[in-house]
Amino acid sequence: MEYKEIEFKKITIDHLTCQSCSSKQHRVIGKLTYLYFFIESIPFVPVKKSINIVCDNCDSAFDVDSLSSSAYKTLSKKLFKFYALIPMYTGVIMILLALSYWQYDKYQVNILSKEYIESPKVNDFYYINQTSINDKIPPNKKYVLGKVVSLTPNTVSLVFSRYLFENKSSLANDIQGAKVIDAEYFNKKHHVFTREKLINFYQNETVLLVLRPKNSKLFGTIVLTSNISVNRQEKGYRENRIGLSFMLDADNKASLEDAERFFLESANKGYVQGQLNLARLYLDTNKINLALEWSKIAALKGYDLAIEFYTQHCSSSEDCDVAAFNAELIEAGF
Repeated sequence: MEYKEIEFKKITIDHLTCQSCSSKQHRVIGKLTYLYFFIESIPFVPVKKSINIVCDNCDSAFDVDSLSSSAYKTLSKKLFKFYALIPMYTGVIMILLALSYWQYDKYQVNILSKEYIESPKVNDFYYINQTSINDKIPPNKKYVLGKVVSLTPNTVSLVFSRYLFENKSSLANDIQGAKVIDAEYFNKKHHVFTREKLINFYQNETVLLVLRPKNSKLFGTIVLTSNISVNRQEKGYRENRIGLSFMLDADNKASLEDAERFFLESANKGYVQGQLNLARLYLDTNKINLALEWSKIAALKGYDLAIEFYTQHCSSSEDCDVAAFNAELIEAGF
């Protein structure tokens, strides 16, 4: 920080007598010292006011200290009017405006995060602090990036990034660096939460932020791309995609029924992703036996997510036997 003194204002008075030439005409100069940072022309805040009185006739300086306090205050008020001093606080005003904008922007982000967590969509990105979910997470690697991969009326499935981070800013860096479009960036394991649980996660700051891509972009960076490894000519692919599109509006009963119809068509054509999506839909509508039936069909084709699904939910049915299922997997070569 540095300081600069300027001549702020000048007025003329005729009620003082010069001690050198007895002239009564004097000019009064108000000087102002202000603080600035880096740019001299942008005052941050005034720090000192001073008054000089000079005879117009002989240029002799009048002894300001000889003025009464009331006379000094009168001159000071004329020289340093409040409205005229406002520009001298330009730096402070700029910082306050910047802070206000930052706070408003932060408020808007929080409002959107709350809106997104209450009405999730596939491909939403979550900043997550895992410490309240997994107590085995090292304290210096507690942040993880989550992504919504599927929805039902009551549940949301997330995949987590393979990488854990010490700083929350690293999550944004990975998005801005387009790392999230790498097919290996996220783990394949689905973490399924009820919608109510996710809202609780946001309230207790387990979910710190929710971002929704616009035109496949976040922070101006592409974050969504087509999965080129998918064989779009495979039977059941098209019906599964249509079913997923209806699941985007899963709160609508008619959309849910359409999603079930297309998933069933896809499943009947042998498409494993359609079979698993149908199983997830049945699970959420409490049709556990149908959910296990379709996930088992997909699992016995070696689909790892279906194997995980069946194993995870087998205990929900009295007729399900994990040991027998594992034996069938081995027999099928998996």
